[in-house]
Amino acid sequence: MTPTPAHTPAPAPAPFQVLDPGTVRRRVTVSPAMCGHNSLFLGQVGDWTWETVGALCDTDVLAAKGAGGDPAYLAFFYYRVRGSREFHLRSPTFGDELDVLSRSFDFGSESVLTLHRISSTTAAGDPPEPWDPAAFHRGPAPGTLHVENFNRWVSRRHADSNRGLVPASPPDFHHTRLPALPEEYSPRPVYGRARRALTFREDTAGEYRSVAQGFTTRYGIDITRDLNGVGLVYFASYFSFVDQAVLRQWRALGRSDRSFLRRRTVDQQLCYVGNAEPDSEFEMTVTVRAAAADPAEELVDVVVRDAHSSDLIAVSTQRVLRDLEEAE
Repeated sequence: MTPTPAHTPAPAPAPFQVLDPGTVRRRVTVSPAMCGHNSLFLGQVGDWTWETVGALCDTDVLAAKGAGGDPAYLAFFYYRVRGSREFHLRSPTFGDELDVLSRSFDFGSESVLTLHRISSTTAAGDPPEPWDPAAFHRGPAPGTLHVENFNRWVSRRHADSNRGLVPASPPDFHHTRLPALPEEYSPRPVYGRARRALTFREDTAGEYRSVAQGFTTRYGIDITRDLNGVGLVYFASYFSFVDQAVLRQWRALGRSDRSFLRRRTVDQQLCYVGNAEPDSEFEMTVTVRAAAADPAEELVDVVVRDAHSSDLIAVSTQRVLRDLEEAE
């Protein structure tokens, strides 16, 4: 009697694949170090951005140097993440498997734009690939996050200072092989308006009503956790700074910590205007507006300034869905 051959499982997807000159794909299992706090997960996505640019542009992003030989850093200038009520920033947790499709676009020798589509494989299955910017900007499908990163190459003007960073493109940054981005999807007008208006949202039709404004709180840089390996204030820490300001305003409104944890941030934009010295103190101003049609939907603006010079450091806008309860 001939034995029945054992079933041979299909090979597992490769953890990292370059699909074309502008696209890479990852299969990722969520570990404890990359979930929970928003800054942990968004820091991981930032690592994927650097990894993507390095793979597509043949650039050693971790050890890049400018034309003069000084260290060059692919600094985050604009960051946006979009999800949904069902799948948002706090959704990924221990052991989840994610399918990550990342595309980088040519913005010249000093900048690069990277878009990530992060899908829960159990919810979304095997997503089609690649996808175009128009589909990306229409918004995420169920079980999917869309992340937009705009980065600029910078270097320190002075070796002992984090202020006044200057452009510094590595000579081996081979950006011309990347696809061009249609002008209508450029993030430059978006973050330019935010820097002027101190919000990413326009409310010309009265869609939102004021809940709270003028709330101000301070935060001193914690050198034990807020700096990265080269002594700059870590880009993902800014998401923690913003959330701390939002939490303090939340409590001032009489809302509970438990309800804060239940909120769903379905869209967040953050523009980085400058870095800061390790001994800096920030002054953060929070404005909260609720949708006139649905008070459970709120827009939360946080403006971060240097507390002593009043220099603008960052602007953030969150779109938050919260539970309306009689007793929070």
